[in-house]
Amino acid sequence: MSTAEFELWESLQAVGAMEHGGARTTMLEQLVRRAAAEDQPRAGLAARRMLADAHGEDGRWPLVFEELRRSLREYDRKPWRFSAEDEAGLFDWYAGLVRRMVDFPSFGLDEITAALADVERRCRERGHGQRAVHAAERAVAAHRGDWEAEERAHVQWVAAGGADTEDGGYRAVGVERMLLRGDEASVVTAHALASPVLADPAANDPLALKVRCAMLLPLARAGMGERAALAYRRVLRGLSGRARAVEEHGRVVEFCALTGNEDAAVDWLGPMRGFEARERPSAVLEFATAVAVLAERVVRAGRGDTQLDLGAGDPNSVPFAVVARRMRRLALELAEEFDARNRTSAVGDRTRARLAAPPVARFLPLTPTSRPCPGVLPPAGLDDDELLDLAEQHDLRCEQEQARAALAAVGDELPKPLAGRQAELRARLCQGEETELRIRWAAQVHLRHGDPRRHLLALGWLGVWVIGAGRGAEGLALTEESVERLREVGGPVEVGWGEHWYAHALRAVGRTDEAHRALERAAVAAREARDAVLAAAVGVREAAWRTEDGRQAAQAREHAVAALDAAVSVEAWERAVEAVEQVRLAHERLGRGGAELRRFAEKRLRGLPPGRLAGHLRYLRGVALVEVDPGAAADDLNEAVGQAVVRGVDTAEHWYQLLRADHAAGRWEDAVDAGVRASGWLDHLVEVEGEGWAGRADECRYLVARSYQGMGDRHAALREYRRLASGSGVLAAAAFIAGAEVMDESGEIA
Repeated sequence: MSTAEFELWESLQAVGAMEHGGARTTMLEQLVRRAAAEDQPRAGLAARRMLADAHGEDGRWPLVFEELRRSLREYDRKPWRFSAEDEAGLFDWYAGLVRRMVDFPSFGLDEITAALADVERRCRERGHGQRAVHAAERAVAAHRGDWEAEERAHVQWVAAGGADTEDGGYRAVGVERMLLRGDEASVVTAHALASPVLADPAANDPLALKVRCAMLLPLARAGMGERAALAYRRVLRGLSGRARAVEEHGRVVEFCALTGNEDAAVDWLGPMRGFEARERPSAVLEFATAVAVLAERVVRAGRGDTQLDLGAGDPNSVPFAVVARRMRRLALELAEEFDARNRTSAVGDRTRARLAAPPVARFLPLTPTSRPCPGVLPPAGLDDDELLDLAEQHDLRCEQEQARAALAAVGDELPKPLAGRQAELRARLCQGEETELRIRWAAQVHLRHGDPRRHLLALGWLGVWVIGAGRGAEGLALTEESVERLREVGGPVEVGWGEHWYAHALRAVGRTDEAHRALERAAVAAREARDAVLAAAVGVREAAWRTEDGRQAAQAREHAVAALDAAVSVEAWERAVEAVEQVRLAHERLGRGGAELRRFAEKRLRGLPPGRLAGHLRYLRGVALVEVDPGAAADDLNEAVGQAVVRGVDTAEHWYQLLRADHAAGRWEDAVDAGVRASGWLDHLVEVEGEGWAGRADECRYLVARSYQGMGDRHAALREYRRLASGSGVLAAAAFIAGAEVMDESGEIA
């Protein structure tokens, strides 16, 4: 081997050890050019293969096929310069990409058939096995729904050494093909093939993940809910961070959507960012179908107006009702393209069946924190006026999802007075660039149609908005004028809310003492009107401001407790949770320990129905119990975090405390699940907000490693220990020692 060739291979080895990314791809492109310039075809072939894989990771599939074509041309010019091993690898790569050709309707069926014949001929003439060729034939036949041809190819693949029957590849292929067939006997076979993988908590390689993802819905449909939930939890850990696994993500989305876990499904929509631009249409089809299933379930639950937030600028960040229509149309159009190319209806039949599938369960708990989504649909039979009343009530109670659902049920053709109310609510519930214009229009409609109180309340709220937009003097004048006029024409309820907004405006421009006096007037109005919702809103705000000012913590606690009593009396649970938070903050200011807060929570929990407020109180009690009674703490925190998650208000601190409790209680798999969520969240905070979060993130990862070790997954434990040991945190040394102990136990070191 020449020096030039040796250096090329050495460079390829070094680049191969790098993480995938733009820098690595650029280096591979340079190595391809260097191999050509130095006339090193074997190293050039290896470099092209690695470069093609990198392009595939990035979704640049035309470049993948182009690298194969160039490699074949280079080989055909001087085949004697390649070893038998090079040749076999090239033909296997060729056959593998023929399997991928079916993913692109732009490749014609005749073109795919010709490519299959070409790679088969090459293997036969050069004395290489046909295993990869039969695998490609099987995949093409399965895609077209030609099961006779698929069975012949599968038998030939096995006979050619396709895989040992205990091998992960054999199981993954078997599960996939049996589920694609879909008949009862085939599904039973899929269950049998998947069983060993599903039972092994340490099986987390890509093939095991494919099997678990594929089996989620079949397990649920077979009535094996607990096994489906366990498989889901292991998928949750295994797929973490694998944004390119589009089909697997899609299967999880569909499973969650059809088992009453729509909010959990939304958490899996990361690959949707820009996914329509991906260059592999089969993946787009699979994912679009799953998202359509989810979005249609969300719409049926009355949340079609809820925005899917994928980040600024993403075209898919639109209401779920729009997502549902767009994804259904995209899926059916792609299926039609595939069927036209395949000259069968197999792809369209599968897609339509998935889109029409009924839910498997009303609600299947997937984790200890899983809770059914609270109902948000308004009662049936309400007219538009009543629906608008209901939306306004929910808005004042801070029940935003219910408010949006009631508003969504209002018709489009409304008389002007109702149209004004509708416009105002839409502006308040979906705030954006058009908010000010819509509120001003609505306020004028209220005035023209004889409703001066609504007119003035709308302007009072708008004043606070204008201050937030940076126009303090203008906003304050607007709110001040509205409340002065409300004192003349309004009843105690309208005056109370007017004073409430005026207090916000005064506080926002720094006139704190006047803001407190405005709140006092609002409290008087609430008592006069006997309006518990207004009283709760005012009490929470008074408590919060007194706490923020760093003074009068005892008085802040009194206001918070009074607000809590008012909110509970009318079951305004979101307001009640706000009040409990102010009690907690006041306790911190007063220096009262966790035991006293625990007693407060226990007292308030007596006779309280399960739900949002009970969950929040159990969180306070659970945190205080972690060191005293870990099992009871874990029970409390699972309920608390579940109630927070289902309403989208969970935090890194929630998951961190749950991890601590589960780990202390020896609930290893539960601790890993909580720790993975906490670690991911904290890593993001380190990246966005700085190293102040690093210590907490390292602590989470250490507890996750210990929990993996406790559940017997030494490989995963060692992975986490190594990550910690490679850093500079305070737990690096402890992680190094613990990792060495794991290696010693597993026989990796003496």
